[in-house]
Amino acid sequence: MSETERANTYAAVDLGSNSFHLLVSRREHGELRVLDRIKEMVRIAGGLDDHGQLDQETMDRAHGCLARFGQRLRGIPDENIRAVGTQTFRRLRNTNAFLMVAETALGCSIDIIGGREEARLIYLGVSQGVSGHDGRRLVIDIGGGSTELVIGEGLSPLELESLQYGCVSLTRQFFANGKITPKKWRKAKRSVMSDLQELRIRYRQTGWESAVGSSGTIRAVAEICQQQNWAERGVTADALEKLVAAMFNFGHVENVTLAGLSERRHPVLIGGLVMLSACFEAFELDRLEVSPFALREGLLHDLLGRLENRDPRDNTVQAFKARYGVDTAQVNRVKTCALAACEQIADGMFLRPIHRDLLGWAADLHETGLSVSHSHFQKHSAYLVENSDMPGFSTQEQLFLAALIRYHRRAVPGRFAERLPPRLHEPLRVTLFCLRFACILCRSRDDSAIPTFKLNGLDRSISVQFPSEWAEQHPLTIADLELEMDLLRKIGLQFSVPAPEDI
Repeated sequence: MSETERANTYAAVDLGSNSFHLLVSRREHGELRVLDRIKEMVRIAGGLDDHGQLDQETMDRAHGCLARFGQRLRGIPDENIRAVGTQTFRRLRNTNAFLMVAETALGCSIDIIGGREEARLIYLGVSQGVSGHDGRRLVIDIGGGSTELVIGEGLSPLELESLQYGCVSLTRQFFANGKITPKKWRKAKRSVMSDLQELRIRYRQTGWESAVGSSGTIRAVAEICQQQNWAERGVTADALEKLVAAMFNFGHVENVTLAGLSERRHPVLIGGLVMLSACFEAFELDRLEVSPFALREGLLHDLLGRLENRDPRDNTVQAFKARYGVDTAQVNRVKTCALAACEQIADGMFLRPIHRDLLGWAADLHETGLSVSHSHFQKHSAYLVENSDMPGFSTQEQLFLAALIRYHRRAVPGRFAERLPPRLHEPLRVTLFCLRFACILCRSRDDSAIPTFKLNGLDRSISVQFPSEWAEQHPLTIADLELEMDLLRKIGLQFSVPAPEDI
């Protein structure tokens, strides 16, 4: 592979609750051409118990799959790869321990994304396969552990929801012994309908002109309906009823034999059918078209947007700032100062561009909590950032931002990074210094009081130099920085403020 080909090759890894997918594409003439698709039925949700513990057999199967994916990813630039984990990863009890091995096997970081972020990416992927972008559409994606429901227009989602029901989880919960009876079916469907009732009115008021389904379950159902001559294309309400009746006649999962049903989809079809039937009833659907695209295609296009300065996270942060009425002039002062500090020490402290981006966004958002209360506002700011729906951000990114914001002032506990994967501990430590340093220099909220400075950073050791005249005129700031030496020492950073000099 030439350097040009490498630079234009992109990969998306979708680690679903039922199957893992790898999609590799190359950008040619402004379009993405698929080079490779790999799918393995890992069924990670089936190995997860009620306490969030993953059994060893499933863990080994997952790690083996990731190692094979990792071999295919070799040679593709790190910045051109995006891997995400969905519902089952959100439920893992000790996510970071699993990710340490998983990321090593895959050879790149894995982002855990929330349900609504998953829904946004699915909609983006499905929209790439729809001719034209006019008309409002309902998109339904039934995964292994969750189902995403989106109404959107063009490339913009209007309603996003994620329900914690999928083909694996429903099969496991209601058909664990394999028996398929009307009683079990009604019980499973009632459970799903109770959650759908909460959003069906809102969704129907928003409305849509067409309905599109994605994911393995819906594609499998469509294939079966066509093989049985129940529908010419897609899934119709009548065809779905015939398929459900056929399942009752089989009586047991092991007895199901249907043309178009693969061995891999066979064990979890019944759970997916429950979800699909409930969606047809709740939204009064007559027909569902089927999209070949889903989350992984959405990941690729979202990745390209990030690389081409069309990052949805920028829009999210701007909306957040407007919602909570932050002091724009002050956060810009802090952001400019923090990024200048980061620029000077990034090479010596091994910071990557994404860490710089996260620092900038944290500076943008660090005062949002003032809308709640001035007292301990950093805690309120961190809570809002960690617990809000933030399109474009992964769970780890939100935790990273929340940690930066929570500890940008006052004391920092020794275990401030414990909720993050180990790969993010050092970047958090260094970017936290940059934000705290900037907040001290900008405390007076006066542009003229902010000095020029020179930072040197290497191996957890940072020193700063200021012009002598400025230091003599700002003894309070120098005292704050000297106090900062002791606070930073507790998190493993050696910070020093040598005698001022002319710089």
